[in-house]
Amino acid sequence: MIALASRFSMSRKENLLRCGSILSICAAFSALAPTESRAAVTVNFGKDQFFTLGVGVRAQYLSKDPAATPSNSSAASASDFRVYMGAQFHKYVKATLNLERLRDGNWNVLDGILQVEPWKAFNVWGGRMLTPSDRSNLDGPYFLSTYAFPIVSQYPGAWSGRDDGLAVWGKLMKDHFRYVAGVYRGHNWQRDASNRGEHPLFAARLEYNFLDPEPSPAYYTASTYYGKADILAIGLAGQYETDGVGTAQQKGDYKAWNIDGLFEKKIGPDARYGVYTLEGAYYQYYTDGVKDIAAGHGQRSPDYGNVGGINDGTAFLASTAYLIPYKLGWGRIQPLVRYQQFRFKKDMYGAGHPKTTQFDAGANYVMDGHNLRFTFDYVRYKPMGTRASNAFLLGMQFQY
Repeated sequence: MIALASRFSMSRKENLLRCGSILSICAAFSALAPTESRAAVTVNFGKDQFFTLGVGVRAQYLSKDPAATPSNSSAASASDFRVYMGAQFHKYVKATLNLERLRDGNWNVLDGILQVEPWKAFNVWGGRMLTPSDRSNLDGPYFLSTYAFPIVSQYPGAWSGRDDGLAVWGKLMKDHFRYVAGVYRGHNWQRDASNRGEHPLFAARLEYNFLDPEPSPAYYTASTYYGKADILAIGLAGQYETDGVGTAQQKGDYKAWNIDGLFEKKIGPDARYGVYTLEGAYYQYYTDGVKDIAAGHGQRSPDYGNVGGINDGTAFLASTAYLIPYKLGWGRIQPLVRYQQFRFKKDMYGAGHPKTTQFDAGANYVMDGHNLRFTFDYVRYKPMGTRASNAFLLGMQFQY
């Protein structure tokens, strides 16, 4: 949806000043940073023992927020701030702890994973992690080709697509084939919700790369690699949970699956004529004929907990981008467009097949890949049953 960040009670001038300050500070930091992908600060303690520390920041200015009141219709904020930490204790044993600042000012555990990785083909992770799901969710907000997270990616999670559980993953066929499967705490563990029986969520994803293997770690993905490789990847993901949706009185099984694809090609030797990107995804969500409980029911806000909000329907997205090969100042321009549609199950949420759509058109200014990027985006958002809204987004992201 367009409302990407919490809204502050301040004037438009104050919003612009605040957003400008955020962007200026991050741009200043970038001048001190190397231009290649980096592992932030690394401290070595001995053979196969080290600790890493990094940060990620996303800031935005969103005009005419359709979810805001007329007197507060624009918003500027640091919409995301993360602290990345990693450690290796043994050749085969690692750990990850990533923290994220919430919109209300509190902090939450984004990832907390104990990683046992003896072989490339078979690894075991336990803790809070990204569940096997679609490419967009495995990208996370920092590795999408666009700034705004897709409205059609609606897999449940305790926080930002994560859940607590155990997973196995691996890479085979010279890294061309990747798999991940896991069992997780699951959805709607609450007194008034459907899953008082505490049924787990089962999830899995398979992916094959027909050209170069994706240069992303573990089973994570990205929606653009800015010409680092030629990509033709097809992924298939699915999830299932008994009594995963609904209320304690009226419950249903949750099922979902999707297929997604990414094609990215360097045009000419060493991408002399640019890089073309095409991405698509198709989704099916099932709630067993039951309406789910409201998102965040019984929580401080919908951001907390893994409760409610799953809709029955069909969805898809399609996006394309082109990275212009010529530099403009310190970076390159990447124009892009994206269209999304969520079509709700017939006669379950209104007469016929009501739908929600969103169209994005804009460009990225890419200075250092996903580590430093600015985005300008025009957004047209049409939620089910209401008029369409238009907005302009200026966003940036910085990782170190």
